Parts: sequence; structure tokens; C-alpha cells
Amino acid sequence: MEKKVTVRDVAKEAGVSVATVSYIMNNRTDQKISEDTRKKVLQIANLLNYKPSSVAKSLATGCNGTIGIAYRLDNARPSRSLEISNFMNLLIERLNRLNYDVLFMPYNLDDNHTSHHRHVDGILAIDLSNEAFLHLADNSLVPVISVDMLINDSLFYQIYTDIPFYITKAKEYFKDDFYLILDAYENEKYMDFLTQDFPSDHILCYSSCSPQDFTILKNRKALVIGSYLALVMSPYINFENMAVVATVDTEQLLPDSCYLLKNDVATKANLAINILLNALNRKFDVKHDHKLTPETF
Repeated sequence: MEKKVTVRDVAKEAGVSVATVSYIMNNRTDQKISEDTRKKVLQIANLLNYKPSSVAKSLATGCNGTIGIAYRLDNARPSRSLEISNFMNLLIERLNRLNYDVLFMPYNLDDNHTSHHRHVDGILAIDLSNEAFLHLADNSLVPVISVDMLINDSLFYQIYTDIPFYITKAKEYFKDDFYLILDAYENEKYMDFLTQDFPSDHILCYSSCSPQDFTILKNRKALVIGSYLALVMSPYINFENMAVVATVDTEQLLPDSCYLLKNDVATKANLAINILLNALNRKFDVKHDHKLTPETF
């Protein structure tokens, strides 16, 4: 079996210390290393086909190259769980392109997540209850970014969709009474935020309703949050009476008779990652509250 090339082999061939090779291979800019030495080490490493291990990289940079995604899926909230899963796929795709691995952190308060925290550089938390988020943040020594949550604490960045914007657009479109149909959000403050200016007797939360509750929708109009939920509601309400909040990758599931409102989750995913990376590098001062207002199409 061919002997694996080590950092010591590269250092010996280049006539430099092991630490110097480690700094160069991990792009450390906080060490004074001449350009000639850098080129020589990189050339020898390439010649010997040396590839630093993830453990060596972690020791050299203080980083693991891994981002945690904390979330909670619930069978009682099928539409919301699908939205979270699709959003996670966007995050994973973008993080992988940036050469980050992803650690899934399905979150329950009763679980011990301490061991997970030692292996991630930062955490993207999606729609957790306030109690769960604070528990996560209190037990983490890395930046934690909240998505679709209202934490309202200057210690944390929060990124969330402006759902009341959709309600305003639906009012302009329907010009009369309509219902708001949604799956429950885990984060209590965010749920309060998106329903605060809507009549409570015209809000139907899928996870807390029975099929009988939806019979009142016959010949009525409704704003439905999510393409999947719109499909589930189709036996109770005609598509032409729906305004549906839809993402680009789910709008094709719906007929043209729906009034579609664009939910730009790709921008939200990019923003969440950029803010997390900035929190890791501390290069720029950015605001802590990011309310994303979508556009109609």
C-alpha cells in the first residue's frame, strides 16, 4: 500500500517547519510568510499530492468547516415541515458550494446537543420556539442565526419573511372579506406577528382544525400560506378563490387560476448564510433585524 504523504513530508522537502506548511495550506494571513516560501510549499505539496485532513485543518484554523442547521419537523404541520425541508435543501446546496459540510440538528429541548456544538463553526436555526432557541444559544459557543423567528434581542441576528405584506396584497386583490389559512409556526412571537392585524375568526390554522372546520370556506376567498397547503385545501375551496404564497420551485404545482405571491426563499437562504459567515469573520457591522418583503408576480 502506498504510504500516505503527511505534513511532515512536505515540511522536510521544503525545508520549513510543520507549522509553516500548515499556515500556508490553510491560507492563514495572520502569519508573515514570504511569497517565495508560499509558492515553494504549494508546489511541493502538489508534487507529492498532499491533502490536509479535516482534523489538521481544524487545528490550524480553529474552524471545523461545518455549519449546523437546527430545526424541528412536526407531522401535525405537514405543509410547514415541507417548507422547512425545502429551505434546508437550499442552505445545504449553497453551503456545500462554499466548501462547508452540514450537520443536521433536529432540535428538542429534552435532548442533549452539547456534543454537536463542539463540531460546528456556527448554527442556522429555523423556526424554533423562543424557549428552544434560547436554550440552543445558551449552550452554544458559536454564532447562532435565527430564521423565521422573532427573538428581539440585539445579541442575535433574525431573518424573517414579512407575511403581513402578503395580507395587504390579498386585501388589494380580493377587495372584500377573506380567510387566512396557514400551518402553525413553532416560534410564538413570529406567529403573533403575522396574525396580529387579521380578524381571529377568519384565521384557520391547519394543525388545529378538523375537516369540518374547513366547510365554511365554500364559496369564500382565502390567502393560503404555502403551495402544499393550497393543494391540501383544494377539496374545500376553489383555486380561483385563492391567493397563494408560493416559492419559485413550487408555483408549478398550482393552476393558473390562483393568484400567486412570490416568496423569495432563495434570497432568504443567501442572506442567512452571508450573515452567519460575517458573524464568523467579524468583518462588517450589519443590522440585526432583517425583514424580507416579497414581490408579487
